[in-house]
Amino acid sequence: MKLKCPLYALTLLISSSMLFVVQPMVAKMVQPVLGGTPAVWNTAMVFFQALLLGGYLYAHITTKWLGTRRQAVMHLVVLAVGLAFLPIAFEPPADAARLANPTLWLLATLFVGVGWPFFVISTSAPLLQKWFSTIDHPAAPDPYHLYAASNVGSVFALIAYPFLIEPRIGLAWQAHLWMVAYITLCISVAVCAVILWKSPPRQQEESGSPPASAVPLTWPRRLKWILWAFIPSSMMLGVTTFITTDVAPMPMLWIPPLTIYIFSFIIVFARKTYVPIKVWFSLFPFFFLALGTLFVTSIASGLLGFATVINFLGLFVFCMVFHGLLARDRPHTDDLTEFYLLMSVGGVLGGVFNALIAPVVFDRLLEYSVLLIIAGLVFPAKVFAERAVRISTAISLALCLLFVLGYMLFIADAGAMAWLATLITALLFLPIYAALVRPALAPLGFALLGLLITVQQAQPIPEELHYERSFFATHQVLVDPIHSYHTIYHGHTNHGRQPLVDGVLINEPGAYHNRQGPLGQVFDELATRHTRHPVAVVGLGAGAIAAYSRPGQRMDFYEIDPVVKKIAENPEWFTYLAECAHECPVILGDGRLQLQRAQDHSYELIIMDAYSSTAVPVHLLTVEAIASYFEKLRDDGILAFQISNRFINLEPPLTKAAHSLDLAVLVQMESRYGYNMERQGHAQQPSDWVLMARSEEAFGGLRENPRWKTYEPRPNLRVWTDDYANVLEVLRFFERY
Repeated sequence: MKLKCPLYALTLLISSSMLFVVQPMVAKMVQPVLGGTPAVWNTAMVFFQALLLGGYLYAHITTKWLGTRRQAVMHLVVLAVGLAFLPIAFEPPADAARLANPTLWLLATLFVGVGWPFFVISTSAPLLQKWFSTIDHPAAPDPYHLYAASNVGSVFALIAYPFLIEPRIGLAWQAHLWMVAYITLCISVAVCAVILWKSPPRQQEESGSPPASAVPLTWPRRLKWILWAFIPSSMMLGVTTFITTDVAPMPMLWIPPLTIYIFSFIIVFARKTYVPIKVWFSLFPFFFLALGTLFVTSIASGLLGFATVINFLGLFVFCMVFHGLLARDRPHTDDLTEFYLLMSVGGVLGGVFNALIAPVVFDRLLEYSVLLIIAGLVFPAKVFAERAVRISTAISLALCLLFVLGYMLFIADAGAMAWLATLITALLFLPIYAALVRPALAPLGFALLGLLITVQQAQPIPEELHYERSFFATHQVLVDPIHSYHTIYHGHTNHGRQPLVDGVLINEPGAYHNRQGPLGQVFDELATRHTRHPVAVVGLGAGAIAAYSRPGQRMDFYEIDPVVKKIAENPEWFTYLAECAHECPVILGDGRLQLQRAQDHSYELIIMDAYSSTAVPVHLLTVEAIASYFEKLRDDGILAFQISNRFINLEPPLTKAAHSLDLAVLVQMESRYGYNMERQGHAQQPSDWVLMARSEEAFGGLRENPRWKTYEPRPNLRVWTDDYANVLEVLRFFERY
């Protein structure tokens, strides 16, 4: 009998570990087709949440109809069928440019590739707890502690993937090891089924009450469960979008918000309460107002590290509050599977809202601020009757008001719109203060604040010419009337800039592509050649590189996002493509996949500019990718990578790959050494570049330029391949300059 509970807990730990290893693994497998956009992860999360809901529904219905012992026989069969879908593998579409609806393609691909195994494993949490609740064991009346054990496995997997698995094991081996784990899980579940069959049924308690709530189920109570599960799920994806848009869209950064989300379940469903839920209730007003302040002031773009910490801490507090409410209101074991089913419904609705509904309904990233409205309304009003919560609210209110005022006085531009936003914000804080006198109105006060934040976020700023979101990103075109240029932004990241002279756009490359910078030096060298050949550019941005085109020379642009193409082709915003000296066609689709369709040995220069600043689609940097680019380059062709990045140093993996292919390399880290600091005007920015060629002779005079240097590859760095890449080891956080 002593081993029954540990065996069930171990099985749940294995199943949950598998669930949360396969999610980043699968997202990494399909990421190359869609250019590494954060939407890949959000859409994948919706898919996994939907399958989790299906698994919980299956557990609820089959145990109700068949009882636990007959259901166990059926489940072993369903589990065995999953072996037919292993190992997990995906095939890219024949033509990535035809992905008119990337979301539907991704959902269909995930369903076929990993749907059945994930569905079966997702049933483990409610199913095994239900089995355990019916056996003769002292802990059977309250099996919810097993859910905490399940989430321990989830957190372990989420931490292990970026730090242990991804840096050491390639994707192919990951898929095969996951298949071995699946077989192990089948055996473990079978052992649990044998324990179930051999154990006498649990006798119902004659006296006392179970630890879980015995309040009868009503539809208002069920609705509360759904809403309490909805808020953390939606917020988790909102934080994920923020961090992967402004830092980098890679699995390592997808994982922290999900880890926080899962970790909160461990705490709230544990047998012992270490921190009373009243503490989290007291912290809720502070982080609600802190997040609202970040939205209103837009200071996140300037203090990215600070904003990231506030978002992570806020997510943790929100999860502890609303998951804590769920745990405190958990029902008797008779309704266990329905409880988990409704929790899953809320989780799926949160994912659907962020990944599927918001991109269609909102033309901006408003889902995070809309969530604050919902959270304010759902937060229990009776909590504000407690003195600690009211004191916390008052202190938080004062601090946030001081912060907003200080920001507008000393940091922000003193424009009329900014001061008006501050005034309105200050006025809307008043309902919260008034609610402190009447706690029943407090949720309404917080909801009103969330409404103001949403309205303020929805308003275009005076300098805005255009704002549009797509599956791949949010894009904003701004005009700077003081420094005279148009800029296209992805989130807060500059992806192209064109100067203005007397209100007229001039055909002069700006930002990272200016003529005095590394790219301009490359084109100056190519201009010395007697014969010119086509150029390929992966990553369109504003189309600034088209300014380097020459009469009779074609320049092919490869761009994955149709919205970027639309913006670059609009002469009201940018004129680079319209003033192209010859032909500058824009080819839609993932750059690497579409380049494979080009004629071999046709380009004299291929520019990889698809991951400037924060976005790092790793599949464009692998040794296989580089080898495929050289198939399209002439013998004297040059491959140029722009590697400007605030957080990741891409020079080591690129030089390592070049060394493994016996290629010549030149590197110019302009932003690090400040070569461009003497330039006039804000339309120019320093940038970092890596050049590769079959021989040093192809670089011509660049070899004599002291700004271009040769780099020896790191001896302990493993070559990045399509199967293996370790972004963790090239984070600038771990470097010393």
